[in-house]
Amino acid sequence: MAWFDEFLQWDELSTGIEIMYFKQNEIWTPDLVLKNSVQTIKELGGDFYYLSVTSDGLVRWLPFQVFESKCAMIDITFFPFDDQTCYITVHSWSFNKYEVNVTHFDDFPVNFYDFVENSVWSIVSTGSSASPESEVDSEVTFILHLRRKPLYYVMNLILPVVLLGVLNLLVFIIPADAGEKMSFAMTVFLSFAVFLSIISMQLPVNSDNTSLLGVYLVFQMILGVGTITISSLQLRLHHRNSEVGRFYRGIVKFERYLRCTKCKKFPRIKPVGEDNLDVVDWRAVSSAIDFVSLFTMLVFEIVAISVIMVKLIHSTRG
Repeated sequence: MAWFDEFLQWDELSTGIEIMYFKQNEIWTPDLVLKNSVQTIKELGGDFYYLSVTSDGLVRWLPFQVFESKCAMIDITFFPFDDQTCYITVHSWSFNKYEVNVTHFDDFPVNFYDFVENSVWSIVSTGSSASPESEVDSEVTFILHLRRKPLYYVMNLILPVVLLGVLNLLVFIIPADAGEKMSFAMTVFLSFAVFLSIISMQLPVNSDNTSLLGVYLVFQMILGVGTITISSLQLRLHHRNSEVGRFYRGIVKFERYLRCTKCKKFPRIKPVGEDNLDVVDWRAVSSAIDFVSLFTMLVFEIVAISVIMVKLIHSTRG
């Protein structure tokens, strides 16, 4: 920072002094603070800093400070492929614009001469802006456009969730007589609950917008509840001994239609005993429920993943 102080001018030719140094508490300095700090608000600089003053009264101040600021508007909709814009506002605490006018150079970016790359965020662009003429406050805002690095979250969150979605479909491939159908469905459901809690700890608390990844996990949990419900009903029907009703016969008919859509185009010779296919028992109903549920859940999975991918591609292009 630099400003002119008329009380600190001297004749360089008669004194032979080109520059002098003063400590911060020995001369006047603007009382600048970090406006959007998350810690105690304190004045910029310290007692051990030296300020350089030239003979024409130009004061140069290079304070060192570690800031802990906050981003007011966090949009986690496309987490972990999200961009965030954060603002660091330096504000004159005691003076207004008519007393101390804090301004900046035109289109002044943030310098990176001592920048250390972060493993979670990358800086896309920077900028700065002074307070508008309509405002009385004297402040300068530095703008940081951040982009999250998604590799860690893709490898540790997204891929396991997608693979669990595939395992959720395999519930309908396990035969009802195997005895592990319900335990497998419950294990997959609890795995989704664990990943939902992990993602909740990674994301900031925000009720204005919801992450698509969190919505996908909730959707997977809903499918998991549906899978458990269908499997419970299927196992109960599998061990029935009564006559099969019209509704369940319709499910078997629909399942056989799905299986034989292509093969109906070709004539074939009926093997011996094929007329018994018209006889529907509860084992056939159980198998039909498995096939129809697998087909339906697969359609839901493809639609959900397609919608999320389209939104992510649209957000990156925007």
